[in-house]
Amino acid sequence: MENARLSGWQMFTVTYSLVIGTTYILLPGKLMADAKQYAWLIVVWSTLYGLLLAGVWLYLAKHYPGKGIIEIANEVLGKWAGGAVSILYILFFIQMASWVTRNLGDFMHSTLMPRTPVPMFVILTLFACAYAVVKGIETIAIVCELITPYMVLAFWLPFSFMLREWDWTYFKVPFDFQIMPMMIKTNYVFAFPYMETVALMMLFPFVGQRLKTSYLLGIGIGGCILTLCMFFTIGILGTSRGSALVYPIFTIFREMQFSRFIEHLEAVISINILLLVCLKLSILFYCAVLGICQLFKVEKRAAVAYPLVWFMSAYSLLFANILENIVWIQKYLFPYYMLFAIIIPVLLIFLTWIRNKPKLLRNQSPA
Repeated sequence: MENARLSGWQMFTVTYSLVIGTTYILLPGKLMADAKQYAWLIVVWSTLYGLLLAGVWLYLAKHYPGKGIIEIANEVLGKWAGGAVSILYILFFIQMASWVTRNLGDFMHSTLMPRTPVPMFVILTLFACAYAVVKGIETIAIVCELITPYMVLAFWLPFSFMLREWDWTYFKVPFDFQIMPMMIKTNYVFAFPYMETVALMMLFPFVGQRLKTSYLLGIGIGGCILTLCMFFTIGILGTSRGSALVYPIFTIFREMQFSRFIEHLEAVISINILLLVCLKLSILFYCAVLGICQLFKVEKRAAVAYPLVWFMSAYSLLFANILENIVWIQKYLFPYYMLFAIIIPVLLIFLTWIRNKPKLLRNQSPA
């Protein structure tokens, strides 16, 4: 395993980057179409759900200090069953990284470079992120640490100027809001991005201090940013127009005008999106490579990372277009993510209790 150390602040920025990642460009349009003016409230609930799940993962990791999810599975389930679960998690990390890559390719193709084929964006991005993976998690964390403050300022300073377009009537759209049916309909928000943060269990062994605080704060503050982003998007664009757009945030930046000479700031948001998506992709890519190295005892990450580029690039092109991707997310994402974020971790906790029960009984028995 890589001999790396991450500070609490670095773990916070890594978690924040993973939560924000592709979420704030893909989530607003679809969520406004389903929940109308209550879309921001769905994000609040899903953030609380994400924090609850994070508590479960931290509880599991507490029983196995210095081990990631794949090492925990092998210790609890044994060589064969643990190996099978490890392969499932590795494929899960690869799938998430492939979807993130495709999201970036679709965005760049549809908004900035329509004549450039999507596979070109996919391959170039994956090779750049593979280089970051080979350099190690400390390098990725340092980039997150340096870029996160810039991305926050570069997004919110221009975005706040569009509040002059705010209209409270956008929050008074007639809509029959029922809590349970709406939560079931929008369950993809609970999966994307909060269930994805289970991948960060691979990085727990690298964090020396303040793991719980940095991890929970990264999820919580990322959720607060997504909530504000959703709330402002509704107030600026309205649910009727916003739900008809694939990238509402990009549209807001494109329509910004500070003067006759300062307008069309979509380049700013495009740079932000490119940086954030590459950071999220690098983190997930690293988790997949680290899992393969741990399971098959591979010493050099480069021997895994660069060949994996071609597999991930092919997998990312399975969806015909972005609409097919969105339909899959709505229908199947939550039940699919449940296996890796809830079922397997809870099973590992249950088996840990069974293994530790004889030890507890011996300690409690009178001498």
